[in-house]
Amino acid sequence: MGRIISHNRREIASKRFRFMFYEILPIFAIIFIILVLEWYLLPLILNRSTALFGVYFYIIRALAILLGIMLFLFVSHKLKKKNSRPIKKDLTPYIGFLKLYKTTKKNYTYQLLYSFLLFFLILIPLEFVIAIGLPETMPLRVFSVVFENDDSFILFLFYSIIIQLSISFSEETVFRGLIVKRGSEHFNKLSAVMISTLYFTFAEVFLNPAYFSVSYYIIVIWFVKSFLIGLVLSLTIIRRKWLLPLILAKTLYSILLSVVVRDYLRGSTLIMPLIIIYSYLLIISLIILILQFSRVKESLQIGITMLKTYLKDDIKSKESKGDKLFRILFDIFSAFVVFLLGFLITV
Repeated sequence: MGRIISHNRREIASKRFRFMFYEILPIFAIIFIILVLEWYLLPLILNRSTALFGVYFYIIRALAILLGIMLFLFVSHKLKKKNSRPIKKDLTPYIGFLKLYKTTKKNYTYQLLYSFLLFFLILIPLEFVIAIGLPETMPLRVFSVVFENDDSFILFLFYSIIIQLSISFSEETVFRGLIVKRGSEHFNKLSAVMISTLYFTFAEVFLNPAYFSVSYYIIVIWFVKSFLIGLVLSLTIIRRKWLLPLILAKTLYSILLSVVVRDYLRGSTLIMPLIIIYSYLLIISLIILILQFSRVKESLQIGITMLKTYLKDDIKSKESKGDKLFRILFDIFSAFVVFLLGFLITV
C-alpha cells in the first residue's frame, strides 16, 4: 500500500511539473519574446500617447498569445511525431486547440445564449454585489480597466470594444484555452479546472496593487468573487469546449465596467448610476433566469457533481485520503507556480 501511495503522489507531481515546465514555460517564453518585440517596434510606428497605440497594442498582444501557443503545439507535435511510431491517426494538438474558437451554423445560437447566460446570471449579479456593497473599490478599477479619456463617447466606446475584446480573447485563451484544455490532456480535468481558477484568481487580485491599500476584507471578497467567476468559466470550457461564449461575456462585462469607471472619473456621482444601471440589468437577469431555469438548473447540478468528484478519492488510481489531500494541495501549488510563470506574459 505504501508503494502505491508513493507512486500515486509521484505521478501527481510529475504530470503537473511536466505540464508546467515542458509546456507552459516554453509557451510563455515564446509569447514573452514576441511581446518584447512589440514593446520595442510598435512605438517606432505609432506615438504612445495616441489612442490607436492602445488599440494596436492589445490586438497584437492577443495575436501574440495565440501565435505563441499554436507555434509551440505545432513544433512539439512535429518533434514527437518524428521521434515516435505512429499508432493511430490523432487530431493534431494545434488543430484541436483552434476548434475551441469554432462556430458552426448549428451551435452559434447556443454559443450566443451561453454568452448571455454567463453575463447576466454570473458576471452581473457578482458585480452588482461588489459595486453596490463596496462602492469605494470603484476608483481602484482604473488599474484593471483600460479606457481612453476622450470627449467623444462614441469614439471611446469604439476603442473600448476593440481593446476589451482583445483583452478578453487573450485572457480566455490563456486561462481557459491553454490551462484548462491542455491541462486536462495531461491530468484529470477537475485539477486543470482548479489550477486555472486559482491562477485566474491570483492574477485578478495580486496584479492589482491598489487593492492592498484598502481593507483586508475587501481583498477577501474580491478573491472570492474572482474565484467564483474563474470556476464557472473553467467548468464551462470543460463541458462545452467553446471559448467564444466566455470571450463575449467577459467583453460585455469589461465594456460596461469601462463606461461606469470613465463616467466616475469624469466627475459624476457614483451610487445612483450604479443603482440605475444594475437595476435594469438585474431585471433582465431575472427574466433570463425564469426563461432558462431548466437549463440553468441542469448546468448547476452538473457543476456541483463535478466539484464533488474532485473532492472524492480517485478509485481508479487507488487514491487514499492522503493522496487526495496531496493532489489538492499540489494543485494549489501548481496554480501559484503558473501564476509566477505568468509574469513573463504581463510585460
